[in-house]
Amino acid sequence: MVLILLANKLLIKMLIMIFNRFKFYVLTVFLAFVIVGCPYQSEVGLTDYENAEKFEKNLLGEWVAFHENGDRDELTISKLNTKVMDVRSKKFDASGRVKEANAYRVFGTKIKDVVVYNIENKDIGFIFGKVNWESKNVFNFQYVDEKLATEKLTSDSITQQELTNFFTENITQEKMFDKSLEFYRKNSPEHEKIKVYLKKSGF
Repeated sequence: MVLILLANKLLIKMLIMIFNRFKFYVLTVFLAFVIVGCPYQSEVGLTDYENAEKFEKNLLGEWVAFHENGDRDELTISKLNTKVMDVRSKKFDASGRVKEANAYRVFGTKIKDVVVYNIENKDIGFIFGKVNWESKNVFNFQYVDEKLATEKLTSDSITQQELTNFFTENITQEKMFDKSLEFYRKNSPEHEKIKVYLKKSGF
C-alpha cells in the first residue's frame, strides 16, 4: 500500500512537471480534441448561391483537426465562385486509413452579425455552422446542434422563412451551437507545433 501511494505521488509530480513545461500545447490540443455532437439537418438552406455572402478567402486551402481517439479530419477548401466554396472532407482513423469521405458546397448567410455557413450535401441536405478565427492559420468550427433546433422547429416540412426566423431568434444562445472543433492550416507553424507535441505524447 505504501509503495502504491508513493508511486501515485510520483506520477502526479511528473504529470504536473509535464503540464508546466508544455502547458501551451496541452491547452491547445485540449481545444482541438473536442468531438462534435450531432448537427441539425434540414431539407432547405438559409439562402441560395446567388444571395449568399462572399466567403472569407483565408478559408481556402488544406486544414486538419485532431480527435482524442487518434482520428483526424482533413478539409480541402477551394473556390467555386466568390460566394460558394467546394469542400472535400476526409476522416482518418488512428492508423491513417480513410474512414469517410464527403463533398460539400458551402456558402454563407449573415444572421445579425454572425455568418452562418450552409453546408450542402446531396445525400443529407443541409447542415449549418459558424467559424471563429484564432489566427490566420487556426479556426474553430461549430455545428448548429440538433437538440435546440428540433425542439423549436416542429413542422414536418420547414420553410426557408421558418428556418431564418429560428436562427434570428436563437443565434446568440450558447446552446445553439455544439462544441468547437479546431482546425489548423496544414504545414503552418501552428500545425507543426501540434504535430511535435502529439509525437512526444505518443499520439
